[in-house]
Amino acid sequence: MTETILRLLTRLSEAGNDAILSGELAAPFFGPVFDRLLAKRVLVEQAPLSDWDVCDGCECGLPCRPIRKIGDAFRAECPFDHRQDIELTEDDVRVFRIGADGLASVIGAAAGFAAAPKRAAEKVWRLGDTPSGRAVFLALEPAALTGDGIIASLRQAAQGPDVTILAPQLPAEIARRHQDAGFHLVEILEVLTPATNGLGGTIDIAALGPIPLAPVLRVRRAAAEVHWDGRSVILSRQIFPVFERLLEKALSRDQVASGSHVEGTTAREAKDLIRELRDAFKAAGFTDAESKTLIMTVRNRGYRLSVHASDIVVDG
Repeated sequence: MTETILRLLTRLSEAGNDAILSGELAAPFFGPVFDRLLAKRVLVEQAPLSDWDVCDGCECGLPCRPIRKIGDAFRAECPFDHRQDIELTEDDVRVFRIGADGLASVIGAAAGFAAAPKRAAEKVWRLGDTPSGRAVFLALEPAALTGDGIIASLRQAAQGPDVTILAPQLPAEIARRHQDAGFHLVEILEVLTPATNGLGGTIDIAALGPIPLAPVLRVRRAAAEVHWDGRSVILSRQIFPVFERLLEKALSRDQVASGSHVEGTTAREAKDLIRELRDAFKAAGFTDAESKTLIMTVRNRGYRLSVHASDIVVDG
């Protein structure tokens, strides 16, 4: 079986309140794991189906055709042509609602988080913190991450640590908004793999942190030298204080430096100082994309270094 029940439910849950699992899709998964999901209310059985899709090209004008119980069997009958009737089993007419809270709990357990997830926003849960200190959130449907206040809500719920969001594939504009806020996005189905742990899936917690672009960012204050990604740049004494302000924030709880913090006591605007700092890296052989990756713009907030504090070494 190429698809695990947990992957299937995660994919279906993107529909939000309309997320259901039909008996036809569920039947291959019936067994102990399925029963555990029912017990945990990840799945909630609903009333059996009473109607079925009409025949392809049928001219009956009905929105659906009724299902009749005949002994131990069921039949979806076509009013025009009984040769088009469909014989159904009891499993075929079963239907299950997907319980978002229960599914969030199981996904959290699959990632190794022992505590129950907590609601951080509407349809967004905080699963827990990784060993490296990242706050991990889960959104089962893209719409949960589109609200105007969602970034502020998640930042408040994180209370300082870097943020990873497990979510379905997001529209490009929405994904960009969260990335500009400094959040790391991980597609759930990219990291959810089959497992025989009684849940049907597992998530490697190491996959919830961004892959570091370089193992260490080393800063030698005395020489105004920055070593990153195997290369070094020696900054001028005029621009090195700008980098130091970003460095100061990278080593603190709030890693974003506001424009006023970047400007310090200078009379120049932050955007000009950041451009000059990036230009210094480009002059040392880094590409424009690399300089903007290291020195990130966080929309409406300021600027930050993309390297985690644990990967920064400061000499002097």
